[in-house]
Amino acid sequence: MKKKAFTLIELIAVLVILAILALIITPLVMNIIRKAKISADKRSIDAYGRSVELAIATHLLDTGAFPTDLKNLNVEYTGKVVNCNVMQIKENGGIYLSECRVAGKLVKDDTTDDGYYHYGTRDITNEEYVDMYGLALKNASVAYFNTNGVVVEDYTTLTIDYKGKPVACGVTVNYDGTIYMTKCKVNNVDVTSNTEEDGYYHYGSIVNSPSAVNDLVAKANPATITNYTDGNTAEMYTFEHSATEQTGASTDYRYIGASPNNYVTFNNELWRIIGVFTVEDGNGNTEQRIKIVRNKKLSRSMQWNSNVVNEWSTATLNTYLNGDYYNGLDDTSKSKVADTKYYLGGSYKFKYLKGEDYYNFERRTTVYSGRSTSWNGKIALMYPSDYSYTYALEVDNTCYTDGYNCDGSSGKTNGWIYNTNSNSAQWLLSPGSDNSRSAFLLGGSGYVSSSGYSVASSLGVRPTLYLSSQVKITSVSLT
Repeated sequence: MKKKAFTLIELIAVLVILAILALIITPLVMNIIRKAKISADKRSIDAYGRSVELAIATHLLDTGAFPTDLKNLNVEYTGKVVNCNVMQIKENGGIYLSECRVAGKLVKDDTTDDGYYHYGTRDITNEEYVDMYGLALKNASVAYFNTNGVVVEDYTTLTIDYKGKPVACGVTVNYDGTIYMTKCKVNNVDVTSNTEEDGYYHYGSIVNSPSAVNDLVAKANPATITNYTDGNTAEMYTFEHSATEQTGASTDYRYIGASPNNYVTFNNELWRIIGVFTVEDGNGNTEQRIKIVRNKKLSRSMQWNSNVVNEWSTATLNTYLNGDYYNGLDDTSKSKVADTKYYLGGSYKFKYLKGEDYYNFERRTTVYSGRSTSWNGKIALMYPSDYSYTYALEVDNTCYTDGYNCDGSSGKTNGWIYNTNSNSAQWLLSPGSDNSRSAFLLGGSGYVSSSGYSVASSLGVRPTLYLSSQVKITSVSLT
C-alpha cells in the first residue's frame, strides 16, 4: 500500500505560513526582550539611586548636614555600570538622576514628566532636626578645639553650620568636649531622644580624657608617704589593708587633713569626695569607685530605724534614702549613682578603736543575732572608718587611735569631716553588735560611739554613695 506524500504546493503553503508567522512573532519577541532589558536597566538605575539616597542619609547622620558635593559621597552599589548626572534639588536632601545610561545606553524613567529618577523627598522628623543640630554643634566644637587647642567654654560663641527648623535646647559642653542637650524643642514642640534612657541627646567627647577614678588616683600620694606633711596635702593618700572576712587585701585612697581639694558639685549641691575604694557591685564584680558624701547634713534629723532594730536592710533611714531621697535627685545625678555592696559588720566595742580597727570590724561578719552582714543598694551613710582616717598619718594621733576620745583633742579641727559636722550628732552606717538597738554615730563634739542613743533617736543625716566608675570629673562638677 502506498503512503500519501505532501505535494509541492502543500509544502510551499506551509513555508509561506511559517514565514508569515515569523514576520508577526519576531518583532513581538524582540520587543519583549527589549522591554525586559529596559526593565532590568531601570532596576539597576533604581538600585543605584537608592544607594545614593542611603549615602546622603548616612552623611546626614554622620555630619548633621546634607552633603554639598554629591560626587564625594561613599555610594555602596554593586551591579551593572550606571552613569548618571546626580543633582540635589531640595533642601531636605531630595535628588534626581538625569541622563542615566546603563552600558552606555540612555534609559529614562517613563513614570516622570522629565524622564529623570527622583529620590529622597521624605519629610525630616523633629528628632532628626535636633540630631542634625547636635551634630552641627559637635562639628563646630571640634573645629574650635582644632584651632584653639582647648574645649570651648561658651557654646553660644560657636559658628554652627545648621540649616533646618529652629532648634532650642539646654546645652552643656563638658570639659572633655562631651555635649549634652536637654529639654529640646523644635518650633516650640518638645522633642526627646528615643535612643537615650533619659530622653536627652548626648554627643561624644573631643578629648580622650581618663575616668575620674584614674585621674584622682594618678594624683594621689604613694604608699611610701607615711606622714601627712610629707605629701601633697590637697590630694589623696594611699592606704593598704589586709584581707577581712568579707573582703580581700585592698588598697584605697582617701582625702585626709583639714582642707583637701575634694569638693564637687552633685545634684546641684556641694558634696565632698571621701576617696577611691575597691568595691563590689552586688554581683561579685569588683572595681574602683569614687565615694562621696553630702557636705552638709540634710535639713531635718531622722531616726536610723523607728522600729528600734539595728537592721539596716529594713531601716527607716535606708527606705528614705533609697526611696524619696533618691527619687528627688536630678536625672543626671541618678544616672551616676552605682549599686554597691555595703558592709554591715558591727562591734560591741566603741572605745580605744583606731581607724584600722574600724575598717576591719566594718568588713567582718560580727553582728547582733540574725542581723545582715552586708547590703546591696545605692545610698547609705559613712562608716566610722571614713571619719577616723581623716586623722591618719599624724594629722591627729588622738582622733585616729581613739575615735571615742577624739572630742578631747585640740587637733580634732584638723579633720575635714569634723569641720563640716555643724556641732550636732549624725548617724553612721555600722550597727552595734552587742545589742539589738544601737548603731554608731558621730557626735557633734567629734567623738565616735555606739552608746547613749538608740536607733529610734533623731540625728543628723549625710547621704553617702559610690559613683559609677565611668564618671568624669571637672573642677566644678561631675559629668
